[in-house]
Amino acid sequence: MVFGEILDGIDRRRRRLVFYNVETSAEHCDRIIDYVGVHDLIIEYTTDERVPESTVAIENGGETLSVDDVETVAVYIDAWESGLRDIGDQPALFGALDETLFRSSNKRQLLLASRLIETRAAQVGGGRLSAGFRRLSLAQPQLSFYTALPSDITVSLYCELNWTPPADAEIEVYEPTTETDADYWWVIFDGIAQQGQHAALLAEQETPGEYTGFWTYHASIVDSLREAVDGLDVRRVTSEN
Repeated sequence: MVFGEILDGIDRRRRRLVFYNVETSAEHCDRIIDYVGVHDLIIEYTTDERVPESTVAIENGGETLSVDDVETVAVYIDAWESGLRDIGDQPALFGALDETLFRSSNKRQLLLASRLIETRAAQVGGGRLSAGFRRLSLAQPQLSFYTALPSDITVSLYCELNWTPPADAEIEVYEPTTETDADYWWVIFDGIAQQGQHAALLAEQETPGEYTGFWTYHASIVDSLREAVDGLDVRRVTSEN
C-alpha cells in the first residue's frame, strides 16, 4: 500500500462531531470545537426530535460513539484545562477522541507529533524508529537525541543526501531513488519491546511548507505504513568515518 492510498483511507474514515438541537450558548459549542481542533472531525449542526436538546455526539458512519450534553462538556473542558482536580465524571466524548486519528496542515503541529513519537521510542527502549523527510540535514538538530537512544532501537532515516552523519552515530541512512518519495514526511515507531506502543505520523507536502496528514497509535495503520516504507525504492548510504 502506497502513502497516498493510506492518506485516502484515513480521509474516508473521518468521524463527525455533531451538535443536535442547540439551544444553549454558542460559546459552549465554540469551546468544544476549539478543544477538538487538532482532531480530524467534520463539524455538523442539525436538528432531530429523537435527540435531547443541546446534545453533542461523535459519530462514525451510522455508529454513534458518544453522546453528551453540550454545556457539560464545555464546563468540563474549562475545568480540566484550569487544572482543577474535582471536576466530576469525564464525558463520553473524551473516550471517543482517544481512538480518533489526527490530521493537520500546520507544520509545527506535525513537528511536535514527530517529537512525541521519538520520545515514546526512548521510553519504550526497543523497536524500530524510522523517519523520512526532504533533506538529511534536517536531522542534524536531532542527532544527539538519536545517538542517545537505547542500543535496542534501530534508527533509519530516509531523505535526500545533503549531509552525511558520522559513522559512530549508528544511524541507517537511505536515499529515495524517486522524487515522489520526497513529497511525504513520516515518522514510524514499531514498539516491538512493548505491545501497544506503535505510533506513526504521515504527511504529504501539497505546496512548499504546507503539509496535510495525520498521526496515529493504531497498530494496523502503523503496520501498513511500515510495509509501505519497506517497499520503497531506496539505496543505503554509508556514513563517514
